[in-house]
Amino acid sequence: MNGLRIAAKIQPARQTIIFLHGLGDTGSGWGFLAQYLQQRDPTTFQHTNFVFPNALEVHVTANGGALMPAWFDILEWDSSFSKVDSDGFMNSLNAIEKMVKQEIDKGIKPEQIIIGGFSQGAALALASSVTLPWRVAGIVALSGFCYIPGILKQHKNDLNAKTPVFHGHGDMDPVVPIALGLSAKKFYQDTCGIQDYEFKVYNGMAHSTVPEELDDLTAFLKKCLSL
Repeated sequence: MNGLRIAAKIQPARQTIIFLHGLGDTGSGWGFLAQYLQQRDPTTFQHTNFVFPNALEVHVTANGGALMPAWFDILEWDSSFSKVDSDGFMNSLNAIEKMVKQEIDKGIKPEQIIIGGFSQGAALALASSVTLPWRVAGIVALSGFCYIPGILKQHKNDLNAKTPVFHGHGDMDPVVPIALGLSAKKFYQDTCGIQDYEFKVYNGMAHSTVPEELDDLTAFLKKCLSL
């Protein structure tokens, strides 16, 4: 899978942050995050690899079949997710597992790897918390939601039950309403047994990010990676 890869400024790399973009975006759309972290804390993220993969282009049903980058098809704009692309979602989960394995093969310990994402990417990051075959350092979900909970219950394991999760959400999000974020928190905590799930609400934030959220994200990453 291609995308934007930013190598650690000081080798050898000790940590990796993998971040998945949202619907219609590319890895480059979130590349600013690496620069932000490196400039904000010049000595903190010097040994960190950043991976911003690109989703494949698919015909998104709910967008009139338009061809765009997507981790899975959106069959209809229905917050109840009564119709889902379970195959596409599971294929992308498998791709995340392969990305993590690539980093492990390069010498990065799994407990020094963060999986994160925005919107669709956040839904996948959350799901990886119960499907990955390794315990990772942390999970980040920005404006995330829960997808295919029934299937996830069948595939889940408890390896990351104690792995910290950071979920940031805007209370004015018109694309992924905050109710979906809260539903995700309930599912992963109550059904999947995730013990350390931090859900932060940002007043006035729509389907985007704000400086306050980035500040909180930075603190979370430093805590998880013991930086």
